[in-house]
Amino acid sequence: MKEKSDWKLIREATEKGLLVSMTNLVERNRTKLNEQLSDYFRKQMPDYTGSFDEDQADDILDSVNSFIVEKNLDIYQLDFPLSSGSDNHLIPITDNIDLKVTVADEYYGDGDYSKYVMADFFIINEKTTEEDVDELIKFIKQTLS
Repeated sequence: MKEKSDWKLIREATEKGLLVSMTNLVERNRTKLNEQLSDYFRKQMPDYTGSFDEDQADDILDSVNSFIVEKNLDIYQLDFPLSSGSDNHLIPITDNIDLKVTVADEYYGDGDYSKYVMADFFIINEKTTEEDVDELIKFIKQTLS
């Protein structure tokens, strides 16, 4: 298991400019490599939103959990939060890329709620290449489609 929580790793990556957007939403802090890999991803998958609504969410979680088992990853399987809210998870795709997955089941009161899965950012390191992004794209096509 990781020494730091996924939340802390995501926060540190954000501060260092290593949280890469897969959509048109971008973080304020970005490195040159971040910008390059974000552009590369968006050119390969221009229509990707990373958003999966309530109707798709359970199937997406099942697919990601199957990937976790198949790859024998030392991480917990994903599920909706036990209480109203959202949880962030990191799914290792390569040694240089972790996909950020947000799983949410938020209750607003009066029967209003929002249940979804988002996979719209990934974390990189200084060794991440376009080949790593190609592996992420392969994961998305096989697991999130």
